[in-house]
Amino acid sequence: MLVRCSLCGGENAIDPGQEMLACSYCGSALAIDKAPGPEHLILVHTRDDRAAEGVLRSFLIEKNLRRPVGAAIDFSFIPYAMIETGDGETSIAPACASHVPQGGVPYPPAGEYRFFDETGAPSERIVPIDRIDTDAIRIVHLPVYGIRYKAGEWKGTAAIVGESWQVIADELPPERPRVPNLGILIAAALLFAAYLVIGRFASNVLGRLALIMAASAAGYALFTIYERAAKHQ
Repeated sequence: MLVRCSLCGGENAIDPGQEMLACSYCGSALAIDKAPGPEHLILVHTRDDRAAEGVLRSFLIEKNLRRPVGAAIDFSFIPYAMIETGDGETSIAPACASHVPQGGVPYPPAGEYRFFDETGAPSERIVPIDRIDTDAIRIVHLPVYGIRYKAGEWKGTAAIVGESWQVIADELPPERPRVPNLGILIAAALLFAAYLVIGRFASNVLGRLALIMAASAAGYALFTIYERAAKHQ
């Protein structure tokens, strides 16, 4: 948004929330006259469905829940009212009745906010405002991914807030079933066999202990590599 200097006529760009600035042409102090009502801003974000799905996948893996498959993703900029509470904190509430993720956005994400009228309508869907809290100091359109997915026989939805990548979900899929890992059993059997062989080649107790410690360290390293690879599958 631009404001014209009353002294020299120069146009100066202002940032959201700014109330005073010095003219970049003549240095005069300028007070910014705000339009009535709350500021209307939008959080700049480039849509990335793959990143959003990856965030959801990592979230579920970290909680040892079933992994998502067959994800269908919707994306839109959803309006929220920023409300300043009496103790100086800021909360946000939906400024629309549709496309709002259940559970709410816990806090306003950080990022580059621009005046909505200056940015114009992005190519993605903009959900219209249909209600404004009387205590709202700003209206912000936040980028939100709505993801419908399956996890085994379970079906559910989740929302991902762009820029902060917050995961919002009322329900989560069940835990992954714990089944015996054949690879670990084979590794344990091989280590046991290695210990028996070590007993034949080492000539004394210290030698046997050193070989057993080396075999154990190698086995632990292989197990760690396997676990990390499994988590990212």
